[in-house]
Amino acid sequence: MNYFIGVDAGGTKTSAIAYDEAQNKIAEVNKGPGNLSVNWEEAYNNIKLSIDGVIEKQKANELCGIAIGIAGLPANKQTVLVEQFKLYYSVPIVIQSDYLLAYRSIFGNDNGILLVGGTGVVIYGENGMKSLKLGGWGHLLGDEGSGYDIVIRTIRSSIDVYESSGKVPVVMRELLDRLEMDDLESIKTFIYHNEKSVIANLAPIVIESANNEDSFSKSIIYEVAEILFDKLVNLITRLEIEGKIKLAMMGGILTHTSLITDYILMKLKNNGVDVEMIKEIEPNQAVHFYFNSLNEQDDSYQYAVGLMSGTSLDGIDTVLCRIKGVDEETTVDVVDFKTYPYHPTTLERVKYMVSGDLIHVSQLSSLNFELGYEYASCVKKICQENKIATDQLAYIASHGQTIFHEAAGDEEVYRSTLQLGEPSVIAYQTQAMVVSNFREKDMAARGEGAPLVPFSEYILYRDDKAKILLNIGGIGNLTYIPKEGELSGLFGFDVGPGNMMINEAVNYFYDLDYDDGGSIANKGTLINPLLDELMSHWFITKEPPKSSGRDEFGRDFTIQTIEKYQDAKPEDIIHTLTAFTANTVNKHINDLLLDGYGVEQLIISGGGVHNLTLVTMLKELLSKQSVEVLTQEELGFSSDAKEAIAFVILANQTLHQKAGNVPTVTGAEKPVILGSITYPK
Repeated sequence: MNYFIGVDAGGTKTSAIAYDEAQNKIAEVNKGPGNLSVNWEEAYNNIKLSIDGVIEKQKANELCGIAIGIAGLPANKQTVLVEQFKLYYSVPIVIQSDYLLAYRSIFGNDNGILLVGGTGVVIYGENGMKSLKLGGWGHLLGDEGSGYDIVIRTIRSSIDVYESSGKVPVVMRELLDRLEMDDLESIKTFIYHNEKSVIANLAPIVIESANNEDSFSKSIIYEVAEILFDKLVNLITRLEIEGKIKLAMMGGILTHTSLITDYILMKLKNNGVDVEMIKEIEPNQAVHFYFNSLNEQDDSYQYAVGLMSGTSLDGIDTVLCRIKGVDEETTVDVVDFKTYPYHPTTLERVKYMVSGDLIHVSQLSSLNFELGYEYASCVKKICQENKIATDQLAYIASHGQTIFHEAAGDEEVYRSTLQLGEPSVIAYQTQAMVVSNFREKDMAARGEGAPLVPFSEYILYRDDKAKILLNIGGIGNLTYIPKEGELSGLFGFDVGPGNMMINEAVNYFYDLDYDDGGSIANKGTLINPLLDELMSHWFITKEPPKSSGRDEFGRDFTIQTIEKYQDAKPEDIIHTLTAFTANTVNKHINDLLLDGYGVEQLIISGGGVHNLTLVTMLKELLSKQSVEVLTQEELGFSSDAKEAIAFVILANQTLHQKAGNVPTVTGAEKPVILGSITYPK
């Protein structure tokens, strides 16, 4: 018998459940907490032990797939964890945040809202292409409305009562009895020495007391219910949900008391919101959604893979999508996203090729085919993991690895661009059609050939707010989307180096690929003369449209800069290069504001999102302009997948014989159909 394992790794416990192909539960093993952000080693071991326990019980049966939902899952560790678990179990693995696992178990791909109330609170909803998560700060700050929050509110309110009347509320005495404490003063010791999940375990006492009509406890519960109601209304508004709302609630503070759920439903009804309550389902059951739903999807959708390997050389972004429609009617769903590392020897050859050193034509030709095989391997991997045959793909969109990009040109060098990754190899290896070479046609039309992502951003993000979408890859580029604007009002350009100079400096000083989390930059201080010199670079002061690459801000330029300031501390140089990236963005946004363009939001994507020091710098610089700074993740999207998705959309335009460039962005003379098509036969 075939079976699947669904794992729900939360702040309190980890449960692994085995289901047969008919979705019947056939085994269950529970272990301790699975929140990676609290204790990585403990959580990781509990997840693995729970899976091993189920497998031990199912020796006679065949495991076909594992889906794991993990609390505190770092976005940049998802791919690593998938690969580790694949090595252990040799089956397809899906890893998601725990709230997403719970959502899929209940709603699948349908629109809806899930409210999870436990140690922390998470509210997640989807409406068409829009998704949004609120909460989920439980072990960092403590979510308002969570089990932890209930206990802390009870203690604080009890202190107020005690200090004003000398009396301790009944429910507080029950809490003290549970903790075997004699007086209210002792509660400080308990709070100081326990994690939020342990404190939250006391919430059922308050809930039970409220259910027994204790007025003090009920006041606490109604405070919490009001907070959760406000969060729900905020999410409904931001997702622009109209009509009946499908709502599911789950978690200890919601399932142990009807006071909160009844209050929320009453308030929603009083505010004219039509709600359909959806029954709670074990999050673990989402394993069937992930491994069976691909065969049950709408036939109007087509499967496609997007490949993007940027100037930062940090891997091959590979996205599997379902796509339908064209132009403004385009709809895209992400099935899976992975970043696969280059083979080490291939990466060294790419680095040499982009370094600007003397190369032989034979090396260039060889690398073109070598990258084709690398890209084909990525397509095969992601399709195999999702049980899709590569020859069933409608197409593969391959950006290729940029080796050279010269948008200006001169008397000796034509304006040109070159991306490697032979599409014929990809097509033959996968037996799928390949769309590639996207930049050349725009340059032939006198455009810069970059950036091309803005068209996809217009398709995915246009709404009633004027916004800038900032991608921080090797190069930083922005797209301006006007408020409810037409495509003709869209424009964008490269603003300067994104991660490129930071990565080169970190590699130079520390032999690391990147500044993880911006930790090195955070230790440094600003070198003002260096920042002033960098901000005077000709590209930064040049008027748009403009595009850039390694020729302006690559290794040679970075090392020259480092050597010029060789007496400075490495962390100070890296801090200043990080500030340079932030200041280039701030400078260009200020220029737009001065020119009268309204900017309400800045939405950041790309690898730079993971550099917390850089993001903090951006927020501080833009706070004076009343510009809201958000990351893609805060809107429910993946920062890392954005560019790969963009080329899936552009290839879709190509196959429909529709333009994919935006002349107001690239400077092209007119809209043109981008890309070349390579057939598999």
